[in-house]
Amino acid sequence: MALYRFKVIFEDYDEVVRIIEIKSTQTFFDFHIAIQESIGFDKSQLASFYLSDDQWKKGYEITLDNMHADEDLDDDNYIPTPIMKESRLCDYINDPHQKFVYVFDFLNMWTFLIEMTDIVLTENPKLKYPACTKSIGLAPKQYIDKKFTLVDDDEFEELTENFLAGHEDGLDEDDENLFNNEEDDEIGGVEKTAGDEEL
Repeated sequence: MALYRFKVIFEDYDEVVRIIEIKSTQTFFDFHIAIQESIGFDKSQLASFYLSDDQWKKGYEITLDNMHADEDLDDDNYIPTPIMKESRLCDYINDPHQKFVYVFDFLNMWTFLIEMTDIVLTENPKLKYPACTKSIGLAPKQYIDKKFTLVDDDEFEELTENFLAGHEDGLDEDDENLFNNEEDDEIGGVEKTAGDEEL
């Protein structure tokens, strides 16, 4: 049975590469799981594969779940989007360098560029397919810890107003020291060191 060898690259992190081999008769769902396991992401988010041209323009979609509305079924012109579990790779490969765009987690829009690089005629008996046969670079974190993200000026003002609203009786000594220290830092601009002398 033929194996397809694909190079999978993060669109925004082109130094992160995975080589995945998969049987031609396996499904896009198998491919989806293999990609997720190769980068260590949470597999619970929605995803889609798109057939692509050489410029990575997205075309025909193969989706993880069927998201059609009930009223769509009453439309004579409605063509359902194929789902991954029912779609074999061999039914969508018509080019020895077939390209796909794979989008995962539609809130954060993780996008991957996938290109078939080879057709392998002999399976490796030691591997369970699909298999990640080469891994280059560490995948980025899927979720950003928002506790450590910067806030813009509007968010800072809102946080300050909420803080002051919770202290309607006035700031206590520790709070006043906190605000005074921040103001001093802004005015002074440079901290004194032990060797500095008074002017």
